[in-house]
Amino acid sequence: MKVGFGVRAKILIPFLALSFISLGVISSLSFRTIYEISSLVTKNSITMGDEVARQSIAALEDLGRRLVQRRAVNVANEIKLFMRYHPNADISKLKEDPVLKEIAVQNVGQTGYTMVYDKTGAVYFSKEPEIVGVNLRKVGGEPVYYSSIVERSFLGEASGYYDWEDAKGMVRQKYMHCVPVEGTELVVAATTYIDEYSAPAEGLESNIAATVQATTQFIDEQVRDAQLIFLAIFGVMLIVATGVILLLSRAITRPILALTKGAEVIGKGELDYNIKVDTGDEIQRLAEQFNTMAKALKESYTDLERKVEDRTKRERQRAEQLRAINEVSRKISSIVKLDELLPYVGNLLRETFHYYNVNIFLLEPSSGALTLKALCLSGQKGVIPVGVPLEVDEGSLVGWVAQTGEPILANDVSEEPRFRVVEALKDTKSELAVPVRIGNKVLGVLDIESAEVDAFSESDLFTAQTLADQLAVAIDNARLYEETRQIAVMEERNRMAREIHDTLAQGFSGIILQLEAAEQALGDDISAAERHLNQARSLARKSLAEARRSVWNLRPQALEQMPLAEALKQEVDKFSQSSGVTARFNVFGDRRDLPPEIQSALLRICQESLTNVGKHAKATEVEVGLAFNESAVELTVSDNGAGFKPRVSKGDGDKRGAFGLIGMRERARGLGGMFEVQSKRGKGTLVRVVIPTSKEV
Repeated sequence: MKVGFGVRAKILIPFLALSFISLGVISSLSFRTIYEISSLVTKNSITMGDEVARQSIAALEDLGRRLVQRRAVNVANEIKLFMRYHPNADISKLKEDPVLKEIAVQNVGQTGYTMVYDKTGAVYFSKEPEIVGVNLRKVGGEPVYYSSIVERSFLGEASGYYDWEDAKGMVRQKYMHCVPVEGTELVVAATTYIDEYSAPAEGLESNIAATVQATTQFIDEQVRDAQLIFLAIFGVMLIVATGVILLLSRAITRPILALTKGAEVIGKGELDYNIKVDTGDEIQRLAEQFNTMAKALKESYTDLERKVEDRTKRERQRAEQLRAINEVSRKISSIVKLDELLPYVGNLLRETFHYYNVNIFLLEPSSGALTLKALCLSGQKGVIPVGVPLEVDEGSLVGWVAQTGEPILANDVSEEPRFRVVEALKDTKSELAVPVRIGNKVLGVLDIESAEVDAFSESDLFTAQTLADQLAVAIDNARLYEETRQIAVMEERNRMAREIHDTLAQGFSGIILQLEAAEQALGDDISAAERHLNQARSLARKSLAEARRSVWNLRPQALEQMPLAEALKQEVDKFSQSSGVTARFNVFGDRRDLPPEIQSALLRICQESLTNVGKHAKATEVEVGLAFNESAVELTVSDNGAGFKPRVSKGDGDKRGAFGLIGMRERARGLGGMFEVQSKRGKGTLVRVVIPTSKEV
C-alpha cells in the first residue's frame, strides 16, 4: 500500500530529520562518555571495597584463632603448675577443687569458654554444668567435625572448625583448639564463635558498601541530570524548529487541507458540510464548486431515499400480505374445523398487520342471521360474545356488505354514515369490510378495523378479499365435509338395515316356518318333525353367525387387540371360510403404525368390498393387498368375478351397490385419500384406496 504525504508533511519532515540527526549524534556521544566513566568508577569502587573487607575479615579471624590457641595453652600450663604442687591429689577430689575449676573454666572472646576432659572423653570442668561427667565420645557423633577434633586431641594438640547452634537458634561457625596437659591424662579445649572476631570487619564491609552505593547513586544522579539537560536542550531546539516550520507551512497548506477535509466529509455522506476557504485564488473557486456539487447531491439523495423508503415499505407490506395469504391457504388444507380456522385467520391478520380488531361474521343457512364467529381484539377478550346471532343493522357497514356482496373501505369512520359505534370498539378509526362468498352466494363478512386514520390501501383491500375468498372455500369444504359425514352415517345405517333384512330377517322367517312345519308333523310323522327342527336349528346358527358378523362390522375393536394387517387377514380368512371362495392376503413394504382413523377406514372398506364380492361377484378367487409406501398406505381388493359397469343406475339393486361405493369413496376422501374402482363385465373388479400418512402427500 502506497503511503502519501501532504504538503505540510513534505515541508516538515526534511527540517525535522536534520534536527533529529544532529542532536542525536551529539547526545549519543555525550551519553556514551558519561556512561563509560560512571561504569568504571562504580566497578573500581566495588572491587576495592570487597578486597578491603575480605582481607580485614581474614586478618581478624587469624587473630581470633591465635587468641583461642593462646588461651588453651595458658590454661594447660596453669593446670600443669597446679598439678605439680598437688602431686598426690586424688582425681575425684580435684574435680571438686574450686581453685582448679576456676583455672580450668575461663572465658574466650565474648561467648566462648574453656573446658577440661580426660583422654577417655569424660568432661571434668565446663562452663555448662549439664555436660560435666558426660563422655564426649558418646555425644552422638554430631557434629562430625567436633568429634574429629576431640579424637585428635587425645594424641596431641588439635584444632578445627565446626557448626554450632547459638542461643537464638542460629547455626554459626565455631573454632576450637585442644591442648593436652603435660604429665596428666587431661586435655584443655578452648572454643568460641569465630565471627566474634570478624564482626568489626563486617561492619567495615557494610560501611564500604554504603559508601560505594552512595558514590554510585551520586554518579547516576549526575548522569540523569546530564540527560535531562540534553533532553531539555533537544526539546527546546525541536520546538523552536517545529514552530518556525509550522508557521511557514501553515500559510501554504491551510486552504489545501480545508479543501481536502471538505472532500473527505462530503465523501462520507455529510452533504450539509460547507467548505470555507478565503484565499481569493483558484483554491477558493474550487471550494465553491465543491459546495455547489454537495448541495445538488443532497437534493438528489433526499429524493432517492424517500422513493426507496416508500417502495421498501410497499414491498414489505406486499410480502407480509403474500405470507398471510400463503399461511391461510396452508391452514385451509390442514384444518377442516371452522372453530379452529376462523380465529387463526383473525389473529394472523391482526398480528401481521397490527390491526386493532378483526371480526369474521357468517350467515346462518337456516335463519340467514349474521353470527360473529371470530373476534380478535388487541389486548381484550370476551368483550363481545362469540357464536351468538347478532342483529346487524342493514344500514351498517357489515350489514351493507352482507346484503350487496360488495366490499367497502372507510379510512375515516367519522365521515362514514354507515359506521355504527360500539362501546367496546370505541378506538376504531378506519374500517375495511369484504364479503366472504362463493360465486354470487354470500357466506359471511370479513371485517377489519384499525385505530389509525387512513390505515388501509388498495393492496389491503386486495389481500382482505383474497383471504375472504379462501375462507369461503374453507367454509364450503367444511360444510361439504359435514354433509359427507352425515351421508356416510346414513350409508352405514342403510347397510346394516340391508344386512339385517337379507340375513337375520330371512333366517328368522325360515326358523318360524320350520317350527310351524314341525308342529304340524308332530302328530303324524315324528321323523319329519325332527327334520324340520334340525333345519330350524341350522337356520338359527346361521342367523347367529350373521348377527355376530354384523356386530363385528359395527365396531372395529379388533384393531385394539391386533395390528391392522392381522385384522385384515382375519377378515379375509373369515370371508374364505364363510363363502368358500379362495382368498389371499399379502403385505408389502415396511410395516408401521398408522393413525386409528386410517386403520378403521381401511378395515371398513375391506369389509364392504368383501361383502360386495360375496353377494354380487360370483368370484372363485379374491386377493387383498396392503402396501406401506414412503408417505401413504394403499389397500387393494381384486376378484375374478363377473364384474360390472361402475355407474349408478335406477335399479334398486344397483342403487344399493352404488351406496356402498359412495360410502367407501367418502371414507377415503374424508382422510384426504383417493378411491378408485376398475371393473369390466366378465373381467373381475379391482378396488384401490390410497390414503396419505404425511403432510407432504
